[in-house]
Amino acid sequence: MSHSPDEQRILGEIERALACDDPALATLIDSLNAQFPRAPDAPAGARAARRNPRVVAAAVLTVIALLGLILTAMLGSRSAPANGEDGGPAALPPLAAVSGAYEDRALP
Repeated sequence: MSHSPDEQRILGEIERALACDDPALATLIDSLNAQFPRAPDAPAGARAARRNPRVVAAAVLTVIALLGLILTAMLGSRSAPANGEDGGPAALPPLAAVSGAYEDRALP
């Protein structure tokens, strides 16, 4: 941020008055200014270049939704295996055959 000519003049007067009143403080401030130079002001478009949090959140949610749709389509398109091939319920013997084998046993 640049200062107007009047502000520059006033700041110069303040610096000169400080140097006359307290030379040790003025020397300390000068050494600090030399160690930590002021960074140049950011260009006008730099602020606009920052990412808007809403846009980032919308992009992340869109990617998650697309991945969910792709996974759903891939997992839902599998053809059903024939009965008995996957070891599911159709591969088990009928319930009557299993329960008949245990009828004469007593429960503990």
